Amino acid sequence: MSKLKIPKIIICLALFMITSALQAQSIDVSAAVDKNPVMVDESFILSVIANGEVDRDAFDSSFLMKDFVVGRTSISSQTKMVNFDTTRSTTWSTVLIPKKKGRFTIPAFNIAGSKTNPIEVLVIPVSANAAAQGRDLFITTSVDLEKAYLQQQIRYTVKLHLGKDLQRGSLSSPTLENADIRQIGKDKEYNEVVDGRRYRIIERSFAIIAQQSGTYTIEGPLFEGEVIDNTRQSFGFFNRSKAVNRVGPSQSITILPIPSNYDQHWLPSDFVQLDDEWQGNTSDFVAGEPITRTITLTAIGVVEEQLPSISSVYPDSVKTYPDQAETTTVEKDSSLIAQRKESIAIIPSQAGELVIPEVRIPWFNTITGKTEYAVLAEKKLQILPATTQPTTTIPISPSIPSVAVDQPLPPSSADLKAQHNNIPQYWVWLSASLFLLWIITLVVWWRQVSLLKSATQQSHQSVVRHTQSEQLLWKNLEKALNKNAAADTQKALALWLGNYINDKNVSLEHSLKVIDDAMLSRAVNTLLAARFSKSQSEWQSKELQQILRKIRKKGSIKKQTQQNLSPLYPAT
Repeated sequence: MSKLKIPKIIICLALFMITSALQAQSIDVSAAVDKNPVMVDESFILSVIANGEVDRDAFDSSFLMKDFVVGRTSISSQTKMVNFDTTRSTTWSTVLIPKKKGRFTIPAFNIAGSKTNPIEVLVIPVSANAAAQGRDLFITTSVDLEKAYLQQQIRYTVKLHLGKDLQRGSLSSPTLENADIRQIGKDKEYNEVVDGRRYRIIERSFAIIAQQSGTYTIEGPLFEGEVIDNTRQSFGFFNRSKAVNRVGPSQSITILPIPSNYDQHWLPSDFVQLDDEWQGNTSDFVAGEPITRTITLTAIGVVEEQLPSISSVYPDSVKTYPDQAETTTVEKDSSLIAQRKESIAIIPSQAGELVIPEVRIPWFNTITGKTEYAVLAEKKLQILPATTQPTTTIPISPSIPSVAVDQPLPPSSADLKAQHNNIPQYWVWLSASLFLLWIITLVVWWRQVSLLKSATQQSHQSVVRHTQSEQLLWKNLEKALNKNAAADTQKALALWLGNYINDKNVSLEHSLKVIDDAMLSRAVNTLLAARFSKSQSEWQSKELQQILRKIRKKGSIKKQTQQNLSPLYPAT
C-alpha cells in the first residue's frame, strides 16, 4: 500500500486550532469586591481576574455607570513559569462608588468566552454604619435654591472633610446635563469639629445655571487622593499612604420655565442697574465737537452671554458713532456679576437744547417674580454755538498812489477889472455864476474819483487777505492729511471748509450741508468713525485728500456763484 502524504500547512493549522481550543478551555475568570457592605459615599474596588492568555481590552465597565460612579481602572498582567509550565493572568481593578443606598447587583462579565459570577452589593446610609463618626474623609454638598427659574444662578457648595493628613488629591466639579457650571471664588480652608472630631475642611463653591426647565439631579463631585496611613509601618523617611475615593451626595433641583405672560428679553436676576458716563465737562458741549457717552449694564447672578444689547435712541440732529460693546463676567461674594459696556460718540450739528430719550432695559426679578425695568432718565444737554474760527493777521498792501488832477488857475484881479470895464454888467454876473457852477462840478468829480479809488483799494486788500488766508489754511490741512492724523485733520478741515464757503463761524456739519457733496460727506464720516471708534484701524487720508483737491480747483462758493450769474446787460 502507498503511504498517504498530508501537507505540512494542514498539520500546522490543525495544531494551532487544537492549541487555541486548549487555551480557551484553560481560561478561568472570577470577580470580587474588597468590602461589602459599603457606605453611600464610600468607594470600593471591584477586581476581575482572568487566568490565561486574554486581551487587555476584554473588560468593559461602562454598564456599571447606571448604579455606580465608575473611577479609574488599572490593569496588571503576571506571567509564571514552574517546571516549564507557563501560566498567565490579567487583573482589572476598578474603583466604584455607589450613587444611592440599597441593594445592587454587579452583573457577570464575559471575558474571552468565560463568565464571572454576579455579585450583590449592599449600600447603607452613612448614619447606619457604627464607625461613621470616625470616618477619615467624607464630602457634604448643599444648594442655596431647590427651586430656581431657567438660567437663574444656583450656588452649589462642596465641603471636603479631612480627618487625616492629605498627601495628594483632586476634586472634580459636580455634573448636571444642559447646565453651565463654573467655580466661583477661591477655595476656603478652615478647621471645624463635627460629631466630636476635628476635621480640616476645604470648601469650594460653584455657580450652576440650568439651560432647560424640569426636575434634575446634580451629581456630586468625585474626590480621588491619598491620605497618610499611620496604621502602616513607615520605611525610613517615607510615610505609607492609602488611596481614598469619595463622592459627594447628589442634590435634586426643580428648574421653573419662563412665565407664559413674559414677552421681553429673559434676564432673571435679583439686581440689575444701568449707569452712564459723559466724557469731559458736561456743561461746555459745543456744536460740531464730539461727546462720548458710555452706558454700563450690570446684572447679578447671570453670565455675560445673557445680557441684552442696549438700545439707545438719539434725535436726527446728531450723528452717532458707536464703538464695539465690551462684556465681562466677574465673581464677587460667591455670585457672578455680568457687565456690558457700550460707548458711543455723539456729534451735535446745531446749538440749543439737545434732548436724549430715556433708556429702558426689562428684567425679571427672581425675588418678587415680577418684571422690572432698569432705567436711564431722559437727558437734556445745552449745546453751545461753534467757537469762532481763529483769524490770520495778513499784512495790508500799500495804498495805490492818488491820481493827480489838473485844475485851471483862477484869473488875476487886474484881468477881471479890465474885463469888468469892457463888458456889460449882466455878463459879469453870468460869468461869475458859470464859474461857480464849474467849481462845484469839479469838487463833485474829485470826490467821486476818491471814492472809486478807495473802493478799488479795499477790494484789492480783501482779495489779497482772502487768498493768503486760504493758502495758509490749506497748507495746515494738507500737513495733517499727509500725517494721517485724524484729530488734526478734523480741526484743520473745519477751518478750511468754513473759509471755502465764506462763513468762518460755522461747524463742520454746517459746511458739509452747504457744499452738498456726497463723496466728501462719506469721506468725512469715515474720518470721524476712525476718530471716535476704538475698534477702527488706523485711518488713511488718501481718499479725502483727493476729494478736497478737486473741490479746491473749483474755487470758493462765492466765486462759483459769481461765475454762474447771468450778465446784467445780455447781448442781443
